[in-house]
Amino acid sequence: MTLQKRAWKVFGDWIRERDHHICVTCGSRNANQAGHFWHAVLDFDEMNINCQCKQCNHFMSGNLAPYSVYLINKHGIKKFQDLEKRHYLAMRGEYRSDQDFRDIIEKYKLSPTD
Repeated sequence: MTLQKRAWKVFGDWIRERDHHICVTCGSRNANQAGHFWHAVLDFDEMNINCQCKQCNHFMSGNLAPYSVYLINKHGIKKFQDLEKRHYLAMRGEYRSDQDFRDIIEKYKLSPTD
């Protein structure tokens, strides 16, 4: 498994635990995915990634209308706008080194056995 994939697994596990496996867009329990608000960027941004069920994340392409309402209600409009700015900056090119992935794994691992 590459460092990037391992970092994503550890981070995704952390997101699901943080959100108590509750889908932030529909409220269903036992949600098992870490869904992006802004897709293909900000992969390790705690605000951009939240727990979602497969229906919302996969089949409804993120269910973005309720997702945006959730983010605004939780973080406020200013932080939501800041997330949007980070998205556009990241679109210019987001590069992570192997050390960045190691740091992510260390920060978000749930147990020493991860």
